[in-house]
Amino acid sequence: MKNLFVIIQLFFFVSCSAPVKSESINEPEEKQLTEKQDYVYTLGEVLIKWTAFKHTAKAQVGGAFKSAVVKGFTESTNLNTAVSGVTFEIPVNSTSTNDTIRDYKIVNSFFKTMVNTDNITGKIISLDNNGTGLLAINMNNVEVQKSFSWEMDQTTKEIYIKTAIDVLNWGAQSSLDALNEVCLEQHTGPDGKNILWPNVDITIIVDL
Repeated sequence: MKNLFVIIQLFFFVSCSAPVKSESINEPEEKQLTEKQDYVYTLGEVLIKWTAFKHTAKAQVGGAFKSAVVKGFTESTNLNTAVSGVTFEIPVNSTSTNDTIRDYKIVNSFFKTMVNTDNITGKIISLDNNGTGLLAINMNNVEVQKSFSWEMDQTTKEIYIKTAIDVLNWGAQSSLDALNEVCLEQHTGPDGKNILWPNVDITIIVDL
């Protein structure tokens, strides 16, 4: 009987002790999971791509700016806090279309014929949770606000900001005409019409 009583005591001791041991293991694991969810957005590489259009059929001409200076970024676990208020400065000399002759024409016959446009400058005014936002772009001594859409790649933590502009909103008709004149042959389509559209699609890719 004594042996049976001892066995019963041991059984209850083990049964009561096990949950205490389990709780002491689970606490740090739950804390680690919480810490992993607090991702801090930091500013990495910035790439600005653009697509212009020529010919009646709007054939695409793609390019990019190889450099951009970004200021005012705030490291934060909140994306809106990190991005809103950021300013940018894009040297027009960094234009790249993988064609040095075309790059030269774009820089000198388009951008350099504008007023004070060695750099395109601007600011991210707001970035909203619904995938939209507002930015300001300064070019040809004119500031224009544009809405944009954005999406985040949750795997790479890259944000894609997309907008479309009409350069005529910046008073750039004469600059557009000057570029079209030096690229007359390239901008003449199969129908014989010489057209360079004022519309440009812009995509900004930022590694966060």
